[in-house]
Amino acid sequence: MASQPGWVHVGHFEDVGLSGYDPNVVRPGYDALMEAVRAGECDVVVIFKLSRLTRRGAREALNIEAEMRKHGVSLISVTERFIDTSDPMGVAFFALIAALAEQESKNKSDFVRSAKAELRDIGSHTSGIAPYGFMSTREQRGELVAVKLVPDPVQAPVVRKMVAWAMDGVSLTQIAKRLNDARIPTNDASLGEAGANRIAGRRKRQKNPSADGWANWGQSTVGRVLSDPRLAGFASTWRRGHVTERDGTPKLDKEGKPRTRLVERIPLRGEDGAPLISHEGIIDPAEWHALQDVLAKRPRQPRKRGTGERTLLGSWGIMLCGVCSADMYPDRRVGSYKCSRAPRTFSPDHAGLSIRMNVVEDLVARRAWAQLQEPDPDDQDHAELMAEAARRFAHQTDMSQIEEERAETQAQLEHTRRSMRQLGEDRAAGLYEGPTGTEIFADTMRKYQAHEKACLARLEALAAQSAVSVQLPAEWTEVEEDGDPTGPGSTWAAWDVLQQREFLRLFIDRVAIAPSVGRGRNANTAERVTVTWAKPPATE
Repeated sequence: MASQPGWVHVGHFEDVGLSGYDPNVVRPGYDALMEAVRAGECDVVVIFKLSRLTRRGAREALNIEAEMRKHGVSLISVTERFIDTSDPMGVAFFALIAALAEQESKNKSDFVRSAKAELRDIGSHTSGIAPYGFMSTREQRGELVAVKLVPDPVQAPVVRKMVAWAMDGVSLTQIAKRLNDARIPTNDASLGEAGANRIAGRRKRQKNPSADGWANWGQSTVGRVLSDPRLAGFASTWRRGHVTERDGTPKLDKEGKPRTRLVERIPLRGEDGAPLISHEGIIDPAEWHALQDVLAKRPRQPRKRGTGERTLLGSWGIMLCGVCSADMYPDRRVGSYKCSRAPRTFSPDHAGLSIRMNVVEDLVARRAWAQLQEPDPDDQDHAELMAEAARRFAHQTDMSQIEEERAETQAQLEHTRRSMRQLGEDRAAGLYEGPTGTEIFADTMRKYQAHEKACLARLEALAAQSAVSVQLPAEWTEVEEDGDPTGPGSTWAAWDVLQQREFLRLFIDRVAIAPSVGRGRNANTAERVTVTWAKPPATE
């Protein structure tokens, strides 16, 4: 059309891949066109189709036409020959087609939203690139083709390292530093200019960015990867939460209602309340649940002292201060276990509370072995202790499907109960107001309650399955009358420290150390050590 007699082509403008419907999209080609119109560089603007110019309705289209007419410019469409704004009838058709283009965009948006909702309901990954650690594949699920996530052979091992570090107590900031030091790129590296801008913004926010500019990973990036339910193969959805001011009070919108935003990904649940498994996980569901507990609580790790070598009773939570219940840590420089709290921060009796390592280790080990010698058949407490030790030994040695299922079911039960509490808190904060909100709240709570009931029933069934007679190894009880169960040549002496710990776990839940009365030969060392013997896990 631009080649018609008397017409001279003065410019070409286009916005490839940019929406004419979204008002927030920057369209440099359109902006350049309007600058040319305002500068009087053209008399006629030829478009292929009106929807390529705008899809925001008749009002927006007429505003564009009015500005063009103000500068003496007519608008003509190649495929819609009746649009020619040089005459009144063409302007009328122009407004009509603009209205139809807007409706077409709305219909297309509704269709896309509906299609995404259907795919989300079956657990499909619906938008964006695959999350870190995964690559995407397609599979038929009923009548729909879903996007399934599978572990990426390069990124998945990195994720497993991140999980192991987090479970060992490494902070998110330190995990990010390790990844940056190892030059491991994030997914942003594959996003071209947009990814580069994200990385630049992250570098500005970091307090101590690397000197050479490598700052792909940050604390929030690591947190998003580790908290993603898709790591365990779960389908996911978003949980909304309140936006707060710095003082913790909720921010309000123009109508005075609390503002909300998407807070975190949570597992998508089916009708029975159970999480939907839709992807191939990088870690087991039970491990993911345990990881979320670590990320949420982030307990203080015991301080490392001396060589960092493992000791029998230190730094694994079995030995506590009898005054303040803090962990006892090993100080190899003086050969003692010490309370991890600073002296005199709890009570005058607490100052410098410590006990010799070799003395308390030998005492606790002998007390545990003594439980295996000549048991009293009429002692009910001892019989219960031996039954619990046998149960724990079975769990240590028999990594059967029953035990794995029990751990996963228990983790799901705890996670469901936390979700129910969070749901209740959200409702109390006004997040489920109105009839629709009440319906959503009730439906979600019903699903949680159904899954809680199913988990409790399954745990009871698994307990019944595992309630079998299990005998402790015979060689443990075959110690000669005058023999030393922990001395040279004994089974205990042949074990390394990890095996010795596993033995103590069978019989002991806690060892508490009381303050000393007297010193040297007059010290009441044996009386200071209180052992809490193993008890079955509490049931609700």
